[in-house]
Amino acid sequence: MLIVGLVGVLMASGAAMAAPTSETKVPVTMGGDQEPAPEPRPEVVVVRGDHLWKISARHIDDHSPGGAIAPYWLRVIEANMPSLRSGDPDLIYPGEVIRMPEISERP
Repeated sequence: MLIVGLVGVLMASGAAMAAPTSETKVPVTMGGDQEPAPEPRPEVVVVRGDHLWKISARHIDDHSPGGAIAPYWLRVIEANMPSLRSGDPDLIYPGEVIRMPEISERP
């Protein structure tokens, strides 16, 4: 009912309105010219007993000797140093949010 009243007010005030049969054309781009939006990086909320190595290992799920945990762990530290409350990667607190770099970014 509000819309009908608003249309009546607009018509009575002489406001320009598009005729019901008019068409509005909107340009649409097709093809691969645009890059897809990056996916948001996953975040982990620290719980009691967590440390960055454990979080990194859980995230990449690779526990093999000489595996990818160590380089990934270093990247997790680097990505989060500015936001760590303590400023020390060996001291993180429950409730802190840790941003996880993409796994495909391995060196």
